[in-house]
Amino acid sequence: MSLREETEQEAAAPPRQAPDTATLGVGMVGYAFMGAAHSQGWRTAGHVFDLPMRPALAAICGRDRAAVDAAAARHGWAAAETDWRALIARDDVQLVDICTPGDSHAEIAIAALEAGKHVMCEKPLANTVAEAEAMVAAAERAAARGQVAIVGFNYRKVPAITYARTLIAEGRLGALRHVRAAYLQDWLVDPESPLTWRLKREQAGSGALGTWGPHRGPRPVPDGGTAGRGVGGQ
Repeated sequence: MSLREETEQEAAAPPRQAPDTATLGVGMVGYAFMGAAHSQGWRTAGHVFDLPMRPALAAICGRDRAAVDAAAARHGWAAAETDWRALIARDDVQLVDICTPGDSHAEIAIAALEAGKHVMCEKPLANTVAEAEAMVAAAERAAARGQVAIVGFNYRKVPAITYARTLIAEGRLGALRHVRAAYLQDWLVDPESPLTWRLKREQAGSGALGTWGPHRGPRPVPDGGTAGRGVGGQ
C-alpha cells in the first residue's frame, strides 16, 4: 500500500474519541489556503489525539457562493454561508475559526465572543494596537463566562521549540540577552507570484513584520525572560 493510500485510509477511519464524547460544532470563516489547512486539521485531529470533544464541521463561510459551496463539498463541511454574521448566529456552531485576512479579524472575533462562541483566530491577530486591545478586552470578558479564545500559533508545539523553551526555563543556557530568529521563504521573489492580500497595506496592516513576525512571536523564551523587550525586523 502506498503512503498516499495509507493516509487516505487513515482519514476515512472513524476518530479515536469515545462514543459518548460531546460534539463541538465548528464554524469557519475563510476557505482559501488557511481554510483548507484548518479544515484538514479539524477533520483529522481525532485520528491523532485523544480529544475531550469531537469536532464537527458545521459550517464554512465565504463571500463567493459558488466558491464556498465548492470548498464545503471538498473539505467536508455540512453547510455553507456567505455572511459571517449568519455563521455566528447558527445554533450548531459553538466555536468560530477565523481564517480571513487580518483587517477583518477584530470585527468577526469580537462579534463571535459577544455572541457566546469560543474563538480561534489566525495570526497576525490584528492590524493595529487598538484592534488587538479591543479583542483582548472582549476575550477577557468572554473568559469570565467560560469561553475560550486562542490564536493559532502553529509552531508553539514543534518539538525543537518546546525543547528550547525547556532548556531556557531550566536555566541551562544562562541569562538570555538577545534572540535572533529567521523565517526563510522566497515565494514572493517570483515576479509571477499573484498579488495576495499579504501585499496590500489596507489588508495586511504592518506588512512583512506583522505577517511573518508572529511565527517568531511564540518563541521559546519563558514569561519573565530578560530577552524580548524589543522586536525588530529586517
